[in-house]
Amino acid sequence: MTPFRPRYWDRAATEKRSDHDPDATVGLLLSKDPQGVYYVEDVRKMLASPHTVEQAMRNCAQQDGRATTIAFMQDPGWAGVAEAQATARALDGFDVRFATASGDKETRAKPVSAQAEAGNVKLVRGLWNDQFLRVLENFPNGRHDDELDALSGAYERLADSSSGA
Repeated sequence: MTPFRPRYWDRAATEKRSDHDPDATVGLLLSKDPQGVYYVEDVRKMLASPHTVEQAMRNCAQQDGRATTIAFMQDPGWAGVAEAQATARALDGFDVRFATASGDKETRAKPVSAQAEAGNVKLVRGLWNDQFLRVLENFPNGRHDDELDALSGAYERLADSSSGA
């Protein structure tokens, strides 16, 4: 049986300019071993246009394989529904899941934070490790929280799948 591995995207659609420091799009791949240890396998981060972000999501989906679920937060309201449906269409052929977020960011981060404090979250070594850890360490007072939002979303998808939801 193939283990469930979600890649959760915290999406932003802003290209970097010299006059501002925008939020980034972050795609985080998470898995869980039979002993209950979570592994952050990969983190992709970009400052890009919506079209480029969508292409990157598709490229990652192809690299991760069809057994990986692609998940993201749907913005509330009609525009968010339409945009989420368009993204799902662009990722046709893959397992795509989206839902509106509930609760504030700090509340959503608590379950995965508790697992990290217990030593149950590990990182696969990669060039992204230092920046990823810096964002997590600065939460909730840091300027950016994109990596944390992606981690919280991936953790929630993985926890939901483990509980049979």
